[in-house]
Amino acid sequence: MGQIMHQGFEKDYSYLLTKLIPRKLLSPERLSGVNRALGLGRRGELVRQAYLALEELAEKGAFLRKDVARSAGKVSALYLRVDNHAKITLVMDEDEWSKITSVDRGEQGLLPSVLGGIISSLSLNDQSRTLSRRIAEILDLSSSILPSATAKVLLLREAPFHADKRADRIKYSSRKEISKNDFYQSCFESGAPYSFVYLAGRPASKSFFKTVPGTRSFLLVPLITKEKRWGVLEIHLKTEEHLDRESSFNFFLLGQGIVRLIENNMHLEKMVSIDRLTQLHNRNHYDSQLPLEMERAIRNRKNLAFLIMDIDDFKRVNDRYGHDVGDAMLKLIATSTREHLRKIDLLFRYGGEEFILLLPGAGREAAARTAERIREVISKAKHRMEDGREIGVTISIGGCIFPNDGQKELDLFRKADSALYMSKRDGKNKVTFYEAGYQTMF
Repeated sequence: MGQIMHQGFEKDYSYLLTKLIPRKLLSPERLSGVNRALGLGRRGELVRQAYLALEELAEKGAFLRKDVARSAGKVSALYLRVDNHAKITLVMDEDEWSKITSVDRGEQGLLPSVLGGIISSLSLNDQSRTLSRRIAEILDLSSSILPSATAKVLLLREAPFHADKRADRIKYSSRKEISKNDFYQSCFESGAPYSFVYLAGRPASKSFFKTVPGTRSFLLVPLITKEKRWGVLEIHLKTEEHLDRESSFNFFLLGQGIVRLIENNMHLEKMVSIDRLTQLHNRNHYDSQLPLEMERAIRNRKNLAFLIMDIDDFKRVNDRYGHDVGDAMLKLIATSTREHLRKIDLLFRYGGEEFILLLPGAGREAAARTAERIREVISKAKHRMEDGREIGVTISIGGCIFPNDGQKELDLFRKADSALYMSKRDGKNKVTFYEAGYQTMF
């Protein structure tokens, strides 16, 4: 599908701003500008907001910038929507183009083109290591603000990246560990855009990073939004003087670039139904598929087995061997489980080390046989590490049957989860199905 926003036709731009762009992906500031332009109905403002909205969506990965062409005093800017290949072409004259793009540059502030380029290069196929490389590229920009500065970032563990081989620059910790560390506490909890910390001859023992030689002070920038805290950007400085306002603000922009990279990646995650690590269906797909399977079971007068699978002591694997080995174990479990399922069975990575398995048409007996087979296969599966050692894990499984054990999605989840709790309580590496006497653990 192609849409061309013709020069001189304001209604085309109104239609673009109301119907063609995913408004829910726009920032509050941009959405406010769009609504204001629609209220005014002036061509200049409609065209400007259409361009700025598409640029923002391109930075978030929802659209791709394809081409800007000039012909006979006209400029055509082409954008391609990534999810359904719809094309949108903005057409304007050279004067309009010049005014719009110059306003856009002024709004973005310093470092916009490089930061924007890094962020907008996100793609649906990026892996976690690719994403951590993009964070490293943003950290490299610190030297363009202050040549002697070195940037590092401490992220909360739920951030969708892995440190890879960049542990000297990118580290992970829990919110509790960051909040109780007095080096980071004030910055992380205060909500101020940045904090300046003098080293004053003291070793920076509280920092999660090794101090860069010659460091005399730090600039700490909290990576936060109204809804979420992501971590702290830590700038090692070779000066004891407070930075000027422009430099401090540019380091703040650097932090916001990292926040935007993380959140844009999460927007992209929501646009697809496959978990990129395990290649299983993800939580989003589960939310949409379970009601359909329940409806199909009712229509066909069949059972639907609902199983929750949880890796036993998975935190110990990550703590002892690292997240790379943890990721390998998740992939091994996904592959091993899939090999022992029917084509109609549905396996989801629900989150972390938890999986959900739907077995259409399976009653308790058949589901128990499948669950026991999967439990046994995984207990024997091994991952060989680079040093030749082999490690394995076990899983605990809890299950229930629709519609006998529950008629609603929440009922099924709670009852399977309560059965899973019994498997864990009874020594792990077990399969348990819900019985009416269990107490749901909430």
